[in-house]
Amino acid sequence: MTADLPRVRAGFADRDTAISRLGDAYAAGYLQDAEYQDRSDRAVAARFRDELDALVADLPEQLREQPAEAALPALRVSQAGVGRRETMIALLSGAARQGDWIAPSTVGAYALFGGLDLDLRDSIWPAEGSVRVSCIIVMGGASIRVPEGVRVLSNLVPVMGGVDTKGLRASRTGPVLELNGFVLMGGVSVLGPDAAEWYTDEERRAMRRQERRQRRLEG
Repeated sequence: MTADLPRVRAGFADRDTAISRLGDAYAAGYLQDAEYQDRSDRAVAARFRDELDALVADLPEQLREQPAEAALPALRVSQAGVGRRETMIALLSGAARQGDWIAPSTVGAYALFGGLDLDLRDSIWPAEGSVRVSCIIVMGGASIRVPEGVRVLSNLVPVMGGVDTKGLRASRTGPVLELNGFVLMGGVSVLGPDAAEWYTDEERRAMRRQERRQRRLEG
C-alpha cells in the first residue's frame, strides 16, 4: 500500500500565479466582486499548493486570450520607497498625506477619535508596485484615494464599523493596495476615480473657479 504523499507548501511565486489567474477571471467576468475578493484573500493566506489549486479549479485555462485592457496611465515608481515605513497618527485630530510624495511599502494608519486622509493619486509608488496599509481605527475614520488601475486586497476586520470601496477602476495588472488591521466603531473608505469623493473639497472649488473663468471667456 502506497503511503500518502506529503502536502507541498506554497511559495510566493505560487501565490502570485494564483492571484494573477483570479485577476484574469475577474476581468473576463467569470468572478463577481465578492468572489474575487474572497478567493484573493484565501490565496494570500494559503500555505499549501492544493489550497491554491482549489481556488482556480473551476476557472477556464485560456483566460490570457481575452482582449487586452486599455493602457493605463503610467504609474511612477521608485526604489526610494521600497522597505520603508511611515506612520500616520490622528488623536482627537486629523492627519493627511497628499500631493507629490514618495509612498513607502508600508503605512501605519492609527486614528482615535480622529480622521486620516491618505492620498496616493499623485504619489511615487514603491518599485514592487504595492503599498500595505496597517490600520487601527477606533471611533474615527480613514479615506484612501487611489489612482486608476489599483487593485484592493482587504484583510481589515470591522467591529461595529465599516470598510468600503467606491469608484475603483481596477486592472488585473495594476498596482496593489493591501489593507490590514481592524476598525472599531469607525470606517475606512478606499476611493477610486469614479467616486464623487475622489476629488478633495479644495480641488472641487478650483474646478468650479476654472469653469466660471472658462464661461466668462466664452462670453
